[in-house]
Amino acid sequence: MKYIIGIDIGTTATKAIAYDLNGKQILETSKAYPLIQNVSGQAEEDPKIIFDAVQETIFQISKKLGPEALAISWSSQMHSLIGLDDEGNLLTNSITWADNRADSEVELAKESGQAKAIYQKTGMPMHPMAPVYKLKWLKNTNLDLYKKVDKWIGIKDYIIYRLTGKIMKDIPMAAGSGLLDLQTLNWDDQLLDWLELSKHNLPTLAKATEIVGTINEDYLQKLSLSENTKIVLGSSDGYLSTIGVGVLNNQEFALNVGTSGAIRTLESRPMIDEKARFFCYPAEKDYYLIGGPVNNGGIIFDWAKKTLFSADETAEDFLDIAQTVPAGSGGLIFHPYLGGERSPIWDANAKGSFVGLTRNHTKPHLARSVIEGIIFNLYEAMSAIRTCVAKPKAMRITGGFVKSDFVRQILANVFNLPIIAMKNDQSGSLAAMFLARLALGLDNELSDIKKFINEDKVYFPNLKEVEIYQKIIPIYHEIGLELSKSYFELANFQNNYPNLFSE
Repeated sequence: MKYIIGIDIGTTATKAIAYDLNGKQILETSKAYPLIQNVSGQAEEDPKIIFDAVQETIFQISKKLGPEALAISWSSQMHSLIGLDDEGNLLTNSITWADNRADSEVELAKESGQAKAIYQKTGMPMHPMAPVYKLKWLKNTNLDLYKKVDKWIGIKDYIIYRLTGKIMKDIPMAAGSGLLDLQTLNWDDQLLDWLELSKHNLPTLAKATEIVGTINEDYLQKLSLSENTKIVLGSSDGYLSTIGVGVLNNQEFALNVGTSGAIRTLESRPMIDEKARFFCYPAEKDYYLIGGPVNNGGIIFDWAKKTLFSADETAEDFLDIAQTVPAGSGGLIFHPYLGGERSPIWDANAKGSFVGLTRNHTKPHLARSVIEGIIFNLYEAMSAIRTCVAKPKAMRITGGFVKSDFVRQILANVFNLPIIAMKNDQSGSLAAMFLARLALGLDNELSDIKKFINEDKVYFPNLKEVEIYQKIIPIYHEIGLELSKSYFELANFQNNYPNLFSE
């Protein structure tokens, strides 16, 4: 049978989904892999292990469905950085978005004004996730390695290179490097000079619907695919998870909360925030992805479950207990910055906190305040975007954290918007499949993606709880501003005395 594979190269796993030619999902496979975190701030992955995971997921599909895959297209984690030598051999691991070791370079760039100039030119916020700062850090800390690298690429570029021999990058992924000029949609010469690089050191730029080629003979037999299977360039998980839920303009926002999270919308023109609180990445022609990513989504829920609850209590127990106390958690406020934070505060040193504890607070209050704190943080990210974008009519949601009716209703009440849950949670893979359809001529317009998107339920705001949240959120914001003055000192203390975390 003929089918298309959409692959999502995530931070913790690769998922491959096969779709028939009507866009119906027919088979899904996945393979997890570890993060390398041997020193403080490090978050790397082995590209060879990820490539093996990609091969395994493709083979599991072709083994069951046969070799007649028309195309493979990609949705990928953003901001990764990999160095190759002049023969295409790996010189580095994949330095992921979660790696904070370039933080000192960001601070120096802020002081000099360079960071603000980078944001205004590229739409990339001032944060060590950005490859532009990772490159500066590598140049200043490991110059010998830096000089040996012939090509700087990302993880999707590497996978496609291994399969086709070509090194190419789509525009949205290039924008996520902090090296793409928003106006020209080309690599920025001044930033390349700043890094002592040339365009030769970066991938060739192309549209997300570009057919890169076919699979090298070395891998055809391993993957059990036809020599006619096309490799489509694909794009970033940020862009694809947005269009993959049907958000095609600024009338609606897309919210995805898994381990981390993000809130995004599409604009018809580039938008730069005076305070650099959100990103602006060019997507396709006349589309710009505006949004705020957060570090602290479902990972905070998991931490709270393990920390506040016993081993035999489940996530459902957590949610059930949290529902036994009213909205606002009795004035208990939780800032969820356990892993630093990106949007809206862009502070890698940020720390979490409970504020407002009294003897009257119980475990249910703590549980609910954790959920509310995660959502308040997402609301703050949206509020930053709202300084430039009109209030949306609705929000479309996906992700493991937003599976329960309880959490969805809190979202509706905090954001004071209708919340539309989606039946298909794999929006990135679905949109990758759709890019392949565009590349193959099976569809013609971006709006055609809506015929593959199925809505589940709509949650409307409860006005009584909306009023409570509108009173407590400004307090959450004000306390956050006060606490932020101490984050740097707290981070220094924790870094200087790491043994205090030992049992």
